[in-house]
Order: sequence, then structure tokens, then C-alpha cells
Amino acid sequence: MREVLAAVSGKESEGKSTLTVNLSVLMAQKDYRVAVIDFDPSLPALSSLCKVDDVPLTAKNVIDGFASVDDIFYSGISGVEVIPAGMSIKEFRKANLRDLLERVEESADVLFLDVPGGLCHDSVLAIYAATSVLLVIKPEAASLEAALPLPRIIEKLKADFAGVVLNKVEEGEVEIDDVEALIGNVIAEIPYDEAIKKAMASGRPVIFSSPMSESSKSFVEISEALSVWIDSFEGERRELVAGKRLFKALCP
Repeated sequence: MREVLAAVSGKESEGKSTLTVNLSVLMAQKDYRVAVIDFDPSLPALSSLCKVDDVPLTAKNVIDGFASVDDIFYSGISGVEVIPAGMSIKEFRKANLRDLLERVEESADVLFLDVPGGLCHDSVLAIYAATSVLLVIKPEAASLEAALPLPRIIEKLKADFAGVVLNKVEEGEVEIDDVEALIGNVIAEIPYDEAIKKAMASGRPVIFSSPMSESSKSFVEISEALSVWIDSFEGERRELVAGKRLFKALCP
């Protein structure tokens, strides 16, 4: 495993899962082996990336003895593997699911952690587990204010801050200069786009349902920047760091 990525936000409904879903597919199309552990209770990554005809088995079922680790690896679009947790990161950490993490470490180059929005215990643990963190905010004063503590937390937990993604950009209350002065480098802007609403309704990533939309073009740009970011780290050393952080945070 080369990279563990977490998208976090100061508030809920900022667009983290949409970013994670689309980036995971785009990174898989660049020939990275990609996995997503879906810690969100509504399982947005699983529902968007995989066709599941029945109630999905989750890591919680493994703990309860009703499923094996192999049962909860779902193959999705472009070969992205999705592992539904069925529990919070805090609960997952207590369960000591070393076999599951060892399989993820062996099968994926890039692991995305999809967690609920807002500054909470789960988001802090996701930062602790990640090598790189993306901060997703909307260009609104309330969103900016809620995100203010996150760069300091990222720094304290010694993750690399990959930058800020501004989401649902139209004529917002906040300028990019303000975000960069208070939070950090803005690596991309995703415009407010009806295509994303339609994609969510259809249960597909927008890069498939509306590949020529402005939002899809933004996701492609982010994936290009992310690929350069990942390749900027020395391979073997980064693999050691990624494994160490993942197991220390999620399987101590």
C-alpha cells in the first residue's frame, strides 16, 4: 500500500463521499489498485460503486461470526474494492480486525477512508490513520469556520495535508484568498452542478453519468493532481509509513 487518503470536513454534507467515490474510480483508471473502507452509516461508497442485490455483509458481520473477511470485499466500478464497515471507526478500532487490514494492505495501492462529515472522533481517527488528508469545504462562512481547527489537527497527527477542495462553488460568501489565508492551499474548485444531483439519484458516480459535466472535469483535475502527489513520495518508505499509520490507528 502506497497511500491512505481521508477526505474530511468541518461540517456534514460538504461533499466528502462524492469526492471519494469519483476519485477512487479515476485513480483506479490510472492503474492504481484502489480500495475504499466505507465507515459512513448510509454506505454511500458501496451503493455508488457496487451493485449489491441484498443487504450487504459488513465488517460488523465478521465480528459477529456471520461472515468471513473475504465475504465483505465488494468489487465495484473499474475494479475499486469497497469494504463496508457497518460501524464507526471507533468500534472498528476496538474490534482488532487485523486480518481485514492485512488483506487491504496487500491488495490496494491506494486506500480511501470514507467517514461521516463533521469534526468528530471518527474524523480524527481517519486523519490519524491517513498518510494524506483532503479538506472539503463549501465557500460559505459557516463551513470555513467549522473547518478552522482541522489543519492544526492534521499537523498534530503528522498526516500530510494534500490541500483544500472547494465544493459547490457558485457565488459564495467566501473568496479563495480567504480560504488559503485561514486554512491552506486550494487545489481545486468543484462547481455547483445539477449533474451531481442526477448522479446521486441514479446511484452512479458523476464521471460516468455525466462525463462531460463541469464537475466531472474538476474531479479529473483533482485525480491528476493526486497522482502527482502520490508519485512524489519515495515508494518503499511511503509503503512503510502507510502500513504503520493504518495499523496503529485502526488495529492498535
